[in-house]
Amino acid sequence: MNIGMFSDTYAPQVNGVATSIRLYKKKLTERGHRVFVVAPSAPENEKDVLVVKSIPFPSERQHRISIASTRKILDFVRKEEIQVVHSHSPFFMGFKALKVQEELKLPHVHTYHTLLPEYRHYIPKPFTPSKRMVEHFSAWFCNLVNVVIAPTEDIKAELESYGVKRPIRVLPTGIEVERFESAEAGDLRKKLGLEGKKVLLYVGRIAKEKNVDFLLRIFEKLNSPDLFFVMVGDGPERKEVEEIAKEKKLNLIVTGYVDHEEIPEYYKLGDVFVFASKTETQGLVLLEALASGLPVVALKWKGVKDVLKGCEGAILLDEENEEVFAKTLREILTNTRLKNELSRKGREFVKREWSVERFVGKLEEIYMEAIEEGPLEINASLMIKEFVKFEKLKNFFSKLEERIWR
Repeated sequence: MNIGMFSDTYAPQVNGVATSIRLYKKKLTERGHRVFVVAPSAPENEKDVLVVKSIPFPSERQHRISIASTRKILDFVRKEEIQVVHSHSPFFMGFKALKVQEELKLPHVHTYHTLLPEYRHYIPKPFTPSKRMVEHFSAWFCNLVNVVIAPTEDIKAELESYGVKRPIRVLPTGIEVERFESAEAGDLRKKLGLEGKKVLLYVGRIAKEKNVDFLLRIFEKLNSPDLFFVMVGDGPERKEVEEIAKEKKLNLIVTGYVDHEEIPEYYKLGDVFVFASKTETQGLVLLEALASGLPVVALKWKGVKDVLKGCEGAILLDEENEEVFAKTLREILTNTRLKNELSRKGREFVKREWSVERFVGKLEEIYMEAIEEGPLEINASLMIKEFVKFEKLKNFFSKLEERIWR
């Protein structure tokens, strides 16, 4: 099978979507398929990738907005004889996937990776849409494709509440367990000045929707000379987080973006992994942390709750309560026996339930389901024009329209 994956983000960016695409590309290729990625970025010398022309997103320069030629993408899809389109974003590259579906009559699978209503703040005023508008947009896009993939049952239910009528198949990403089991920190502890210290670890975007300000307040309650908080990642809230830590004299280290291949080493720095996001569709970093032997303390919310159901290596808290969260961390940090027990149970859970090999076969079945149904007939240009009549996105999309469809 020849598969075309369309995304607004891909490696070397480090995020859940990029990780999911890269992992499934690898595993599908190992099973004899050819997987082509169409995205604004790619690792140097990676095969079967079309890197499209793009410009930086205004508020986050590391993210890209595609301004690629639709004709160039169509020519690429024809040349590589792609049989099924798989979009991983409903925005710029998602629109391109719709045009490929329409013009080349190809079946289209879409993965709903992100709870878009929780990310509205990234669209600048006065174009910021209402929550219902974004739900409507999500349903509109999903109803144009053959099959929608939701990472968890919770997200499937969410999409159905938005009005998605097309088939929704639940398919998590999973992780390469062995990469995280076998990794070693090497000289990282020495390099970061962490020898003999205990470490709370967070891996991910430093952004409003990740609730990092809550984590910082928790750390302030625990702060001691022998405890450090290491945040592996970058994002729009980084500067503010670092300024608060400096003002309050907190032992905070922010690494900035780390190469995908080096991430497993950073997990080995931690004693406990902390996570407070309430917008996750699955939260792959939680599984990576558990596979690395870290106990997890997180808020019991949406995708997190679903992914870690039955996991005895993670402690999930129902309330966003700083005192309870801090108390839980103290118990783990001061009780070696408890920490080791959580670590063992977490490793066992991930190995048993979340190895990517469990899921790749189901993805093949979803592609075949779409191919057997055949392409849905759409007029993508007309549909986007009709959609943007509704609310505040009208002006925003009208300005982008020429570039989107060019």
